Amino acid sequence: MSKLHLVFGGRVKDPRGLEFDLDTIDLVGLYGNYADAEDAWRGRAQRTVDDAEMKYVIVHLHRLLEPDSEGINRPAEPAAGS
Repeated sequence: MSKLHLVFGGRVKDPRGLEFDLDTIDLVGLYGNYADAEDAWRGRAQRTVDDAEMKYVIVHLHRLLEPDSEGINRPAEPAAGS
């Protein structure tokens, strides 16, 4: 399985956070490896370097699709009757 990565960006309410204004989302693309995703991210992020409210990120979709394969354990299910 390829390691899917999503690159997107947009205007954030606080430059230190990740709360995006959904009306400004720019979906850059899906990439099969981190290197290609990073190249795309870098290209878009550098275009907006002077705008502190614009942020681009890389999302590791492969970690969300198969969390156990990356050593990320799912939270334990609550006990019955809890």
